[in-house]
Amino acid sequence: MLAALTRLRWLAVIGQLTATLAAILVLHLRLPLGPIAAIIFATAASNVALTLGLKLVRPPGWLVGAVLLLDVCLLSALLYFTGGSQNPFASLYLVHVAMAVIVLGAGWTWTVVATVAACYGVLFLWYQPLSSAQPLPLWAARAGDWTALVLVSVLIATFIGRVIRSLRQRERELAEAHERAANNEQLAALTTLAAGAAHELNTPLGTIAIVARELELSCEPMAARTAAVAGDTAGRPAGMASADTLARSVRDDARLIRREVDRCRAILGRMRLDVDEDITHRSQVSLAQLASRLRQDLRDEEAARLQVRCVPPTLTAMLPPRATEQALLVLLRNAFDASGSESQVWLDMAQRDDAVRFEVRDRGPGIPQEMLRRVGEPFFTTKQPGKGMGLGLFLVRLVAERCGGSFSLESRPGEGTRCVLEMPVATSSPSGEPNNSIHETNAPRQV
Repeated sequence: MLAALTRLRWLAVIGQLTATLAAILVLHLRLPLGPIAAIIFATAASNVALTLGLKLVRPPGWLVGAVLLLDVCLLSALLYFTGGSQNPFASLYLVHVAMAVIVLGAGWTWTVVATVAACYGVLFLWYQPLSSAQPLPLWAARAGDWTALVLVSVLIATFIGRVIRSLRQRERELAEAHERAANNEQLAALTTLAAGAAHELNTPLGTIAIVARELELSCEPMAARTAAVAGDTAGRPAGMASADTLARSVRDDARLIRREVDRCRAILGRMRLDVDEDITHRSQVSLAQLASRLRQDLRDEEAARLQVRCVPPTLTAMLPPRATEQALLVLLRNAFDASGSESQVWLDMAQRDDAVRFEVRDRGPGIPQEMLRRVGEPFFTTKQPGKGMGLGLFLVRLVAERCGGSFSLESRPGEGTRCVLEMPVATSSPSGEPNNSIHETNAPRQV
């Protein structure tokens, strides 16, 4: 605020010098140049002191009001030597009133208004009239009135416009700060929830794994005895064959249970990851290898329907690998859930300036516009009850914001959904060496 006021005061100094020279050289007025020069010098000197003070110390809150009162007094002194209230530039008082209304509180505002009223009233009684070698022409008086009106209008519009833009910028910054604080609170709640779930589920998962292993081991002797007896006999009894089949089936089921338990443990392990730690840790990532890891995390039938294109085919970048992989995995699983059992899902990866752009597209039913505005809010989901918790897209957006990237989602009913995640590329590796690993080519690669 004070910086804008200092710039406005420099304009006032230039305007006062210009008006004084025009009055002497064009209108041939006889002016007391000594007092006028002293007033202009006082304005310039106080502005220099104000500019230097802003660089050295933090200004107190009352300084803006004090500067406005000083300017009212200096303007009154200048008007005293240049015709008093008859001077058309007396309307510049309105600029000080407008600034007080915009930036000061009620107390300071009414103080400035009272000072302006008192000074302007005094100028009706005490002032030095203008004198010239010849009568002042009518056009000069009208030109002065017009110039004063235009100058006051321009100053008020410029100052108020600047202040309003500053206030809007401050409001946006405050809104962003509140949003970041809310996201941090939500993230803390989600982290606590995930840690609690992981702790509570580890024990039953461990028990299931032990029982499944014991079941698998108990089926091994049964299958071995059945095979030995079958080898000693010429013909295999039907009951024995049925027992052998049952033993193998139970053993396979036990192994499947153990594999799924291991998968659940891996998921819980990823849930316990610290998002901040994942984002701050960056390493060289090959996007082709990233696509391979994504396929491994998908089901076999989903991996077969995934179409990946990487441009250029050898693209590597400095990215947070775990956070990027988890964000893309959320987008891909959402795309497969929205698509039919035979529909394909596309993942495009390409470099855009200083960022890597990931685009996930599907041909599902799309999302209605009234629901699209809420997508990404915690615990809001478009899936059927029991199919999702509504946290995936929230975490994707959080990862993008924490990395300095962006996330957008477009969808039309009947045409599918397109998700775009842009992650900024680090300019150097963790060791401090420049990152020159991104090579430009034009040929796409199917991964």
